[in-house]
Parts: sequence; structure tokens; C-alpha cells
Amino acid sequence: MRRKKQLAWLGVGLCALSIFLIVPVARAINNFTTRHFGPSFFIYLLLAVVTAAFFGILYVLSFRLKIRRPAQYIGLIVCAALYFYIALVRITIPVKSAHYLEYGLLGILLFRAWRYSIPDRSVYLAALFSGSLVSFCDEIIQWITPGRYWSMMDVGMNVIAVGLSLAAIRKGVRPKPAAAKIASKSVRTVSIILGVNLLLFGLCMSNTPKRTAAFAERFPFLAPLIKQEPMREPILKHRDPEIGAFYSRLTVEWLKKTDKDMAVPFAQILKDWKDKNYTEFLNTYTPLSHPFLHEMRVHLYRRDKRYEAGAKAGKDTAKNGAFFIVYKENLILEKYFQETLLGSGYRWTREKAAEVEALIDKSASYTSPTSKDSFYWLSEGTMWMAIMMILILLAAYNAFRAKRDLPSALGEDH
Repeated sequence: MRRKKQLAWLGVGLCALSIFLIVPVARAINNFTTRHFGPSFFIYLLLAVVTAAFFGILYVLSFRLKIRRPAQYIGLIVCAALYFYIALVRITIPVKSAHYLEYGLLGILLFRAWRYSIPDRSVYLAALFSGSLVSFCDEIIQWITPGRYWSMMDVGMNVIAVGLSLAAIRKGVRPKPAAAKIASKSVRTVSIILGVNLLLFGLCMSNTPKRTAAFAERFPFLAPLIKQEPMREPILKHRDPEIGAFYSRLTVEWLKKTDKDMAVPFAQILKDWKDKNYTEFLNTYTPLSHPFLHEMRVHLYRRDKRYEAGAKAGKDTAKNGAFFIVYKENLILEKYFQETLLGSGYRWTREKAAEVEALIDKSASYTSPTSKDSFYWLSEGTMWMAIMMILILLAAYNAFRAKRDLPSALGEDH
């Protein structure tokens, strides 16, 4: 049993290590596979692996275990369908499909490993929260890797992959737990893993550019991190009666002031980069070093790409939907980046703007996702207060269970 447990955790360690080691070379791998096998290589790989695993499990359930309960097959089908939906619809960058596949495998390996220590149903939570810890570490490694970025959204997607694997085991395979009652020891283990997750989340969400700079000043070897896109920075939501809403790292006053003071040099930069790589531009003029220029370029990209999509759309509904976004993004540029837009060569003619305007309902509200932070609404103080409250509740609950179990433990001694 001990050897099996060690081998199970070795599998978890190797899977997590492979996830971490791929981070620095992910772009090189993506470029190689795209060049030799096409941009959809990882999507096809995910489809092939998950389909093979799905039919393999169906075969075992039907012909080896002779399972005849429809609910198990329905549960397995639902989990597979959700997995495929997220992989094909929600993941927009093909190479992330491989990441998604890795975390699906990690969920299975974590379940196998924790079963040796946690014999009851709480094993699923232990595996889920452990997968979350790996995901946090993965994103932290990405943050310190030049050219890669931290993303709380990616942490969530990774956890979903782990969760769907565990759901497939719970609803499809339905392994019988060794113990029907959830033990206090299991609750403590799950509470500790959850607590570490909460603390790590809080630390990451508190890692603002100012704190990064302060650490770099104290520890010079951390200086390269100043150039990385921050884990979190203050994001403001601005409301405009003509637009709806948009997000920015700058106040409206600073947007207008920067546009007035820096229009000439910034417009020249945009001209110089017009035919160069968009991603390279964003890596050069980062949100930390040039927030105004970075945000403006993203608004321009979103406007122009949506215009291309709308122009090619065959159906009127698709065209109108794309042009609605185009109109609102162009309005943001015209109102808050006006002077820079005028000298950049990106300003539209009145005829082109009128073409878009004629097809949409201008009065409808729009919220631009550019620069949006999923946690822009969460203040640091409120966040840490909530984390501390949850940790206190976890500690109190575990203390209550320990006190409740004490009489029975004493009875066994006698």
C-alpha cells in the first residue's frame, strides 16, 4: 500500500513538473507545431485524447464492470460534453488546449493519490483544491517568465479542467469510498489546502506594481519583474452616456491630459508600428510603462478586427452585431484619445464612420472589455477581511469537530 501511494504521488509530481517546465518553452513549442502541423494541432490532440479516454471508460463500464445504471453514463456524457465545449468554444488560443488537457489528467492523478490518505467523499475537494494550488504556482511561474503573463482567468480555467475530471469520476465511474462518514482528519486536510489557496490568492491579488517595485528595490535580482505585466493593478470603470462603460488604468482626467500633452510623440509611435507585429507592440509598450498607448492600441485592434469580421459577415445579425462593437470602440477613441488618433493615421473618415453608424442602434449600451480586470470591483481591504473570516470559520469548525470527537476517542482508550 505504501509503495502504491508513493507511486501515485510520483505521478502527480511528474505531471505538475511537466506543466511547470513547459512554461518557458511554450511559445517555441507552439511555433514549431503551428509551422509543421497547423495552428489547430493541440485542439485535435485534445479531441483525440479525450475521445479515446471517453470510449475507453465506456468500454470498461459496459463490458468489464457490467454497469447497467443509465445515470452513470449520462453523468459521463455530460462531463465530456462540458469538457469539449470549453475546449472548443471558450479556449481561443489553441496551445492552451494542451494545458487544459494536462490539468484534466492532473485531476485524475490527484484523486488517485489522495484516496490513500482520504478514504471518504472529501477526497474530491482535496483533489480540486490541490489542483488549484498547482494552477496558482503555474501562473506565478508564467508571471516571472519573460514574455508570459499572469492570468486569474487561466487559473480558473485550469481548475475547471481538474473539476470536470473529478466530476466524471464521481458521476460516471462512481468509485465506492472506503468510509461512508467524513472523518475529522479529512476535514482538516481539506481546510488546510483551501486555506493555502485563499492566502495565495490574496497575495497574488495584492501584488500591485508598487509592491513589485518595492521588492525589486530591496532585492535587486527581482528587478526584471518590474517590466512584467503586473498581477494586479487598479482598474477604473468609467461610465459614459453615449458609450455605456469602458475600463482604464487612468482616470478620465489623465486620459484627456495625456492625449493633449503626448499626442505628437504617441501618434508617431503608432505610425511607426502600423505594419509591425501587434503582440510585439503590446510587449514593448506595456500597461505598466505606457498605459495610455497600450490601451489605445488595444481599442484600435478591437475596432479594426471587428470591422473586418462585420464586412465579411453574410448574415445581417452578425454584421450588425460586429458593427455595433466597432461603432462604440471608435467612439471611445474619438472621445478619449482624440488628439493622438488624429495624428496617428488610424482616424476614420466621416464616410466610413457613417457606414457603420447606419446599421446599428447607437443608443444601446456597450461595455468595452479592454483593460477589464475580473476583480476590479474587489478592494484589497475587503478581500483580506473576507479571507480572514473564512480562515477563522474553518479553524472554528475544525476545533468544534475535534472537541466533538474527543469523548469517543477517550471512550476507545478505556
